[in-house]
Amino acid sequence: MHKGFYASGFLYHPRSQQILLQQKNPADENSFWSLFGEKAIKDKTGEETFRDIFYEELSIKLKLHNINSVYTYSSKEKGTNHNIYYAKVQRLHKSSSSTKTRFAWFNFKQVQKLNLSEQTKRDIIVGQRVIDSSIRKGQGLRTIG
Repeated sequence: MHKGFYASGFLYHPRSQQILLQQKNPADENSFWSLFGEKAIKDKTGEETFRDIFYEELSIKLKLHNINSVYTYSSKEKGTNHNIYYAKVQRLHKSSSSTKTRFAWFNFKQVQKLNLSEQTKRDIIVGQRVIDSSIRKGQGLRTIG
């Protein structure tokens, strides 16, 4: 199994083409919207860690076969490899926000207007490209890679 990496990402609802993001400390108007993530636990894969994040935070049960890898990069900020994932879901899960964390669904055009860190912007852009490529491949169209 893998050790010493960080797993993060978002949920993707294909019918509405929206992703689920979170905002820690929503009372602060300057707080960033972000992906869901955490450091991987020993003896768990990135997909298992990603699945567990959503179950622990939002009681959403994801199946491993619905979790897709976007890419991996070396994160200087976290001092380890960072694996980005997205999971396809069949419905827009309603998640109760609190004073500590706000959850919301956004389409990719709306995401461009959110307060995001540069790295999160990059992760979402690459995620959107991977999703678009998967759609083209499913339609029998040409893809890169």
